[in-house]
Amino acid sequence: WYQRRVRVEMTGGIDPNSELSEEALGTQISQTELLRIFEMSKDRNLYQNLSSSMFPTIHGSDEIKKGILLMLFGGVPKRTVEGTSLRGDVNVCIVGDPSTAKSQFLKQVSDFSPRCIYTSGKASSAAGLTAAVVKDEESGEFVIEAGALLLADNGVCCIDEFDKMDVRDQVAIHEAMEQQTISITKAGVKAVLNARTSILAAANPIGGRYDRSKSLQQNIQLSAPIMSRFDLFFVLVDECNEVTDYAIARRIVDLHSRQEESVEREYTLEEIRRYIAFAKKFKPRITPESQEFMVEEYKKLRQRDANAMSK
Repeated sequence: WYQRRVRVEMTGGIDPNSELSEEALGTQISQTELLRIFEMSKDRNLYQNLSSSMFPTIHGSDEIKKGILLMLFGGVPKRTVEGTSLRGDVNVCIVGDPSTAKSQFLKQVSDFSPRCIYTSGKASSAAGLTAAVVKDEESGEFVIEAGALLLADNGVCCIDEFDKMDVRDQVAIHEAMEQQTISITKAGVKAVLNARTSILAAANPIGGRYDRSKSLQQNIQLSAPIMSRFDLFFVLVDECNEVTDYAIARRIVDLHSRQEESVEREYTLEEIRRYIAFAKKFKPRITPESQEFMVEEYKKLRQRDANAMSK
């Protein structure tokens, strides 16, 4: 559905002369920039070009690049009749062997996103990720000190070494990942704060290497509740392949020897930022065909999980 949604936004045909286009963006935009967005929307291979332009220094891993791109576009947040909020942000977790560019993905997203916080799971506590109540030195009153998830509100929070986090710290972000709020009741301070952020996490398998004979849950040290809050899981396996190894080595050598010439981008990072900001102003509706497709795929996933557990 997210892929379908992004394609609708990317190929929906933006009218550069429409007053609504500038109004939807919500910020000042020049006619030249609007025309450039219009040209990009007509690109038949825009999905691939955007993902490759975002990560030109990383060889391969096209599915991960596209998944992260979908995360940056995000979904459509909704509110039910009962008042329950349904998040539109996408949470992504990358699991893989060492030296497979997991941290590189996180670093590049943190540099690209206008509002992004990069942190390490090993060095982060529950209070550091959510919020802490501290005593103000001047007034003597208790105040709330924002953590990484609060600072990344309406942005992205990149958490490296996610598997190294303490279990108690993982429990602390359950609410933030699903309800997108952080509730605090400490030292006489009671508050509910917004944490509308997408989480991009990277984790290493148990023992350092991913075991193909085991399921994803058996390979990583994460609880079932925390895994259920991730929408996309990507597995990176370091396989010995002569062709792939040569291409990766050639890419690394090119980057070190001629940095500027070896980086090929169809679009600049500023153009991608502007396009994503424009596209996020649209609120697409899912088609009946897509609804039926998602229902069928969900059934297949549940059946596959049930069969794996029975074995």
